[in-house]
Amino acid sequence: MFFRYCLIFTLIVFLFSSKGEASHIVGGELNYRYLGANLYEVRLVVYRDCLGGQAAFDDPASIGVFNMQGNLVTSSDVYVNTINHLPNVINSPCLTPPTNICYEVGVYILNMTLPPIPGGYQLVYQRCCRNYSILNIDLSPLPGATYIATIPDTILCRVNSNPEFNFLPPTFICEGAPFSFDHSATDIDGDSVVYEICTPLLGANQSSPQPAPPNPPPYNPITWQFPYSQNNPFGGVPLTIDPVTG
Repeated sequence: MFFRYCLIFTLIVFLFSSKGEASHIVGGELNYRYLGANLYEVRLVVYRDCLGGQAAFDDPASIGVFNMQGNLVTSSDVYVNTINHLPNVINSPCLTPPTNICYEVGVYILNMTLPPIPGGYQLVYQRCCRNYSILNIDLSPLPGATYIATIPDTILCRVNSNPEFNFLPPTFICEGAPFSFDHSATDIDGDSVVYEICTPLLGANQSSPQPAPPNPPPYNPITWQFPYSQNNPFGGVPLTIDPVTG
């Protein structure tokens, strides 16, 4: 069986200005691993701006579980397991990355028992808001983020764990310089993975920045700011990805 894995760059999908202002959410991913007997280990990874007293990680964070009709099946509060700073890395040995940028990564892990149901499940986490300094998406109103992981119907796949990225992209890339990155993922079940670039999803808003449980699907995509687009998120030479290798 193969799974189409939607590639949303965790840290560099958005183009930032050099200003020091920021909001909160930089990126994230939601993964699960099947442990047997309908038990899943769910792992939420959230990246936040940690410069200038921005909002802390949710503690607890709320993860919702929805069926394929968009109805809430259950939700769980999970407390942050670890928080670490990310090093500022740039894709050029000749340049020094800026020092007025600070990223932290928070990891949440919980076990959930989810017996098979028709259509499978959607795991969801939502948070507001994305950085004020983003240049390539519409910031009016200030958008939040939604992270989803899909557990397929057991008719299609009896046992499944979703793929996980092998590497993190650098926190900075140089304008006008060639850039190539291995954004492949590993699937412990041996499933074939197909890669594509996707538009991120909107999530929570400023009036309800950390909904518990998360809002139900479907979720709307962010709006790109001209001249940027899904296939050209950085401007200049359009971004491409090998659908087989990542």
